[in-house]
Amino acid sequence: MPYARTFDCIVLASYDVGEADRFVILLTREAGRLAARVPGARRLQSRLASLLPLTRCSVELKESRSNYLVSGIVVRSRAPDTARLQNFLARTQMSELLLALLSDGEPVPEIFDALSQLLHQERCSSADLLAFTLRVLALLGVLPETTHHLFAPLSPEERSFVLASTHGVPVKEEISCARLKALCARLVQEHCTRPLRSADVAAACSAT
Repeated sequence: MPYARTFDCIVLASYDVGEADRFVILLTREAGRLAARVPGARRLQSRLASLLPLTRCSVELKESRSNYLVSGIVVRSRAPDTARLQNFLARTQMSELLLALLSDGEPVPEIFDALSQLLHQERCSSADLLAFTLRVLALLGVLPETTHHLFAPLSPEERSFVLASTHGVPVKEEISCARLKALCARLVQEHCTRPLRSADVAAACSAT
């Protein structure tokens, strides 16, 4: 009988597979990113149906020959209210960023905590998304020091924003995010195996 383990996790993405199953990508605090199949999740009244993107829960996983199988869940918090378009777009970008940058089985507890904290916020602004991106890049070791030539064009306020964000300190100052967004986009592109699309969608929505 397969050995079962319980993980505290946040669902990053889910995909329908087969006739009634669902395939989920989980961010766990203990084991990093994991992929798992959820048998019968799309059946009516399935106890596993609540395993939806950006839901935080405790998940019981059994390891099969090819992947993990979800055998039980306890939902700790529902997917955040994304009725506000800005909230939805920001959280979609966070999820896509982590899906593109994180490798399976490499835990980074600080990233899990940072995402969990943001999901509890009622409103997620573009500055919150930028700060989250900077912290993720720093925790993964791909953000240069602020003395690097890439940061030369930044103002003192922007440098302060970068330093605070990388340490997970809330930033209260109002800054223009354009240059930092461009810098983050460049760094993310260098370390992703595929192009990210959610930022373009967000920009298009903001322009309408």
